[in-house]
Amino acid sequence: MDREIRLKFDSVTCYGSHSISLIDFSFALKESENLVIFGPEDSGISLICPLIVGSISDFEGTIYYRGRSIKDFDYVELHNYRTRLGYLQSGYGLINNMTVEENILLPLRYHSQLSIEDAMRKVDELIKELKLHHCRNLRPVDLLKYETLNTAYARAIALDPDIILLEHALENQCLINAQVYLQSLRKRIFREGCSVIVVTYEPERYTDFADSFIMIYKGNKVFEGDRGAFLEQRNPYLRQYMEASLCGPMKIQ
Repeated sequence: MDREIRLKFDSVTCYGSHSISLIDFSFALKESENLVIFGPEDSGISLICPLIVGSISDFEGTIYYRGRSIKDFDYVELHNYRTRLGYLQSGYGLINNMTVEENILLPLRYHSQLSIEDAMRKVDELIKELKLHHCRNLRPVDLLKYETLNTAYARAIALDPDIILLEHALENQCLINAQVYLQSLRKRIFREGCSVIVVTYEPERYTDFADSFIMIYKGNKVFEGDRGAFLEQRNPYLRQYMEASLCGPMKIQ
């Protein structure tokens, strides 16, 4: 049976600051599919998640969620759509005057019908899964980097979203301490129906479970392929990027 297309970019063009752009960019994310989008810092990948969540609305083309353009959503529909997205944003975005427990509880309090008792049970489950029990009453300023990552990730998945958006989650992270996050992510990736979009500078961190990869350079898609094509690195843009070389089709200013 064909899997539903959950999210689709159809010829999306968007211009951001500092000459960062996306140009005629398209992809389709199916149910249970996991996509990694990567490229240099000025490539345009920084626009992907803001476009998906609707914080950038000035763009050409169409973004579809379950077959409907998100530009056609009214206020309530847009709110409901955003609750189906689990967004772990760059910088993590934790609320500074809330504890780990309170940050994770936040979406459950405001965007679910759970009683406070059931919501706290869900928080306890996530704290146990992500090994945050020792810091559950600490505020973000007192957390180590991996504790901040795990807290932000727990908050992002608290509502069991249709699509998980991970924006530079592993940059500047100790990869040993980040294994708890990766184990939890693998668990959800292999759960029926969950789709994941990873935006990263380090696509190799996700090769063991990503289905497909897209590389962007100066707003244009320069590579698209499955795990095998990514690992073969026959594409000259991909090869230059993975070798961190100054020699190749990408010109570094």
